[in-house]
Amino acid sequence: MNKEQVKEKITAMDWEVWLHRPYAFLVTYMMFENATRAAFKTQGIDGEYPIVAYDSYTWYRCPEMIKAAAEEAGRYLQKTDIFVLTKQCEDSYREIKAKIPQLIADKQTNPVELYRQVVNLISPFNVYIWVAHGCEEYYIPIANEKAKEFVVEAEAEKFIGDISKPLKKTAHNLMEDDIRQGVSLEELHQEYAWMKTRIEGGFAPGFSRAEMKKIQQEVSAKPAEKIKQPDIPQSLRDLVAELQELVFLRTFRTDALYELYYLAQPIFERAAEALGVESVRDCIPSDIQSGKIITKRDPTRSAIIKYYNDIAVFDHPVIISRQETGTNEIKGNIAWPGKAKGTVKVVNNPREVDKVTEGDILVTPMTIPAYIVAMNKAAAFVTDEGGITCHAAILAREMKKPCVIGTKIATQALKDGDRVEVDAKQGIVKKIN
Repeated sequence: MNKEQVKEKITAMDWEVWLHRPYAFLVTYMMFENATRAAFKTQGIDGEYPIVAYDSYTWYRCPEMIKAAAEEAGRYLQKTDIFVLTKQCEDSYREIKAKIPQLIADKQTNPVELYRQVVNLISPFNVYIWVAHGCEEYYIPIANEKAKEFVVEAEAEKFIGDISKPLKKTAHNLMEDDIRQGVSLEELHQEYAWMKTRIEGGFAPGFSRAEMKKIQQEVSAKPAEKIKQPDIPQSLRDLVAELQELVFLRTFRTDALYELYYLAQPIFERAAEALGVESVRDCIPSDIQSGKIITKRDPTRSAIIKYYNDIAVFDHPVIISRQETGTNEIKGNIAWPGKAKGTVKVVNNPREVDKVTEGDILVTPMTIPAYIVAMNKAAAFVTDEGGITCHAAILAREMKKPCVIGTKIATQALKDGDRVEVDAKQGIVKKIN
């Protein structure tokens, strides 16, 4: 299909806001290229993520997309399993991470050629972004149905969230372990500075040494939390093990991808210098030919859409599906029940976490490990996105703080200084005087 035919297919669907992401356009485009069946095959997976839409820093979702993704995941999970997929992801990450320093050390090869090599190296890893999304669409309906055998329907999401907390440690867990074991500040900074870039897809400065020292001090000052694993019914144990592996994979594959982009920044910077531009972050590979930038897009007003085998890029918005934000009441899903009143602090990236003070209401598109300090201070969390296995939901359960997730519009409807009541028993956030 040509671009306009792809657009016609996509715009005929009933889209709603899914995720807000101020990613480099390069990062987003590479995700699209690796949602295809051909890309999945490079990882030995017979599948794809068939329908995808991104417009002006926003990912969208619709019923057709969810259904198609779940069906694809169901088919490839019959041939393999989530544990094999996770191991493939981990092995791929380690292999790429080992090769990036070799490219950086190469001072002879043309910087634009090194750009091509590092993009080709990182690119296939994006398959696991879609594997995790597809598996989630497949598993969550199954888990919801099984949960009804043990709890009332209203408590199903909390039940699933509790039992699906992964046993394997994520990068944030490992960082806290290293801090408590006395790893030096220099080593911590070298290993974990990338975590600050997670919200911007790897194209941003990492933690400074001063910021890492502050994290080191705050983690050292509190004992490690011992999280009690819930009793799991015998008939659910296989499913729970798969859910736990999926939740780990979902965090790991994102952390790993952005760490790889962060590590590759010296190559991207050298390519930009050779091309005479400020950055290559918003240029897709086909924009760079014969060492010359053909076009530099504005990602705040550009779109990428995919319908099965066809991907189309537009230098203007394509999807208009904004929800009403002029409201005093916002609804979402309950991650941890409770009530809290406080002052809104909207945090869109790690640079803004310091504005959260004790008792504030943290409002954010999503939480990430770099927000832990702010989450410790906040009285409650409210997010635009996320499901029962998201980072905010997991941390809310650990900290036992009221949390409403998946509101879609909280960061648009609320602003710094608003006074709100978070009623996480009803899944409602209200502005108050």
